[in-house]
Amino acid sequence: MIDKTVQDSSLSSSQLTKTVLSGDQPLTILKAVDLDIKAGESVAIVGASGSGKSTLLGLLAGLDVASDGQVTLLGHDLSAKDEDARAAVRAQGVAFVFQNFHLLPGLTALENVMLPLEIRGQMANRDIKAEANRLLTGVGLGQRITHYPNQLSGGEQQRVALARAFAGQPKVLFADEPTGNLDSTTGAHIETLLFELNEKSNTTLVLVTHDETLAARCQRQFRMADGVLAEVSI
Repeated sequence: MIDKTVQDSSLSSSQLTKTVLSGDQPLTILKAVDLDIKAGESVAIVGASGSGKSTLLGLLAGLDVASDGQVTLLGHDLSAKDEDARAAVRAQGVAFVFQNFHLLPGLTALENVMLPLEIRGQMANRDIKAEANRLLTGVGLGQRITHYPNQLSGGEQQRVALARAFAGQPKVLFADEPTGNLDSTTGAHIETLLFELNEKSNTTLVLVTHDETLAARCQRQFRMADGVLAEVSI
C-alpha cells in the first residue's frame, strides 16, 4: 500500500539511524538522518571514506535495514517490509550504477542490458533486444554489443552499466562512486553521459561520491561527516 501523503517525494528518510557492533562496543554509523528528495531531483551525498555515505545509500535503497527510523521509497515504507517486499519495491522502478560495474561476465554487452528487461517480463523478446540495442547505441557502443565485459575497457563497461541502469526507465537511480575506477578523462565522459541520460529520463538521481566536481553537477548537495548529514548551500 502506497502512503498517499508521501507521493510528492520520490525518496525520504526520517530519523534514520544505523548502529553496529565494533568488537563488543556499539558504533553508530548514521545519526538520525532526515532527508527528502523530490521526483526528478539530482542529489549528491559527499563525504570522506568511512563517513557513512555508502551505508546511507544502502538504507535508502532498501539493501540494508536501519537500527531506527524510517525510509520511504516510491511511496512505500521500507521499514515495515522484509527483504522480499523491499526487492519488490525496487523492481517497480529502482536502478543502480556502482564503482565496480557489476556486469555479468558470461553475458555480452547486449545481454547484460537485456537482462533487467527480461526479468520485468513486460516486453516481447524482440522488443527487448531492440531496446537494449538502442540504449547501447545511445552510449556509443553500437559496434560493441557482442563483446563480453573482459573485452571492454573500464569506461566501456561503465557505459554498459549506464545503459543497463536506464533500461526500463527507472524512477530512481542510485549511483555509488560511478567514476571511482576510471581515469579522469574517461570519468568526465561518464559523468556527462550520466547526467544526459538522467535529464532525458527525468529520473531521480542519488549520487554518492567523494568527488566535489561531480557533486557540483547535482541540483542539491549534502555532506556526510561522522554519521551526520547536512545540506550544503550552493
